[in-house]
Amino acid sequence: MGEVRALAIYHLRLKVISRALGKAARPGGATRRSAVAAAAYRSGERLYDSSQGKWFEFDKPDVIHKEILAPTDVTLPEWVFDRQTLWNMVERAEKRVDAQLYREAEITLPRELTREQHIALVRSFVRDQFVSKGMVADIAIHRPSASDGEDQPHAHVMLTLRRLDAGSATGFSAKKERDWNEREDIAKAVAEARKRFNDTGLPEDKVALEAAEARRNVNVWRAEWAGYANRALEAAGSAARIDHRTLEAQGIQREPQPYLGLARHIGRAYAHLKDRLTQWVAVRKRAQLAQEVELYRRRDPVKVAEFILRLTDMAEDIASHYRRSTPIPEVPLDR
Repeated sequence: MGEVRALAIYHLRLKVISRALGKAARPGGATRRSAVAAAAYRSGERLYDSSQGKWFEFDKPDVIHKEILAPTDVTLPEWVFDRQTLWNMVERAEKRVDAQLYREAEITLPRELTREQHIALVRSFVRDQFVSKGMVADIAIHRPSASDGEDQPHAHVMLTLRRLDAGSATGFSAKKERDWNEREDIAKAVAEARKRFNDTGLPEDKVALEAAEARRNVNVWRAEWAGYANRALEAAGSAARIDHRTLEAQGIQREPQPYLGLARHIGRAYAHLKDRLTQWVAVRKRAQLAQEVELYRRRDPVKVAEFILRLTDMAEDIASHYRRSTPIPEVPLDR
């Protein structure tokens, strides 16, 4: 029999954050998202958002490393490496009330690696996959405690959506780099392959669709992260490996397991709801969430992913709030 390798946790989520809150808006709460507030929350620093005239400060004792990486093939203004100025310049470059502000990569790091190995791994991946293309990257590595008492290391990487431009008043190019979202030819190929498979349902058209999907930026970056992490694990002498593919593609015959981080946060949120409201309300809310997920799963798997992203953000906010023994400042606008 072949060697059986332990599987480390794979989690890499990419999303583009817009200024508009949309359905996330709450009565009496924030009226828009802020890149400055997001950077303050992830770095654990006190930053001033000049567009809103507000300071944002968050206590994040689990932040173990933070740094800003920038391209080396362009003239770099000094403010690029100042977190507060960088994200205020990003805000300044965007005029629309619903403008996209930044892309975020949220990455779970293998527990089998040390703090120094985590930093080196994230730095090399971000530099090669994002910064080399012209993006500025703001990295924050967190190491909170998980429900099992072990560390739960992960990284937040905020990425700019425009190229630096020293001749521009905003410091960034007039147009966003659309290829960083998706190359037009690849997007067209994916759309055509999906339509063909939806029309025919043939196995060969499914293979063609999967091949086209694999060329999308998000899937290229997901596959690349698995390669970087596995090389780091091998260099560290660990037998653990991660795999970005679906269980079906891996040949594993079982139902996908829920993301444990999400389950942990929901569990905490549920406990606090019981303490602060009534058991009946908490149980009802939990049942409603389960029903919504099931309905989405049956009708549209894509909707499940979108719902889970919203639910994760909500659960993280609740868990973060109740971890503190003293009142916290305004809920971060980026969550």
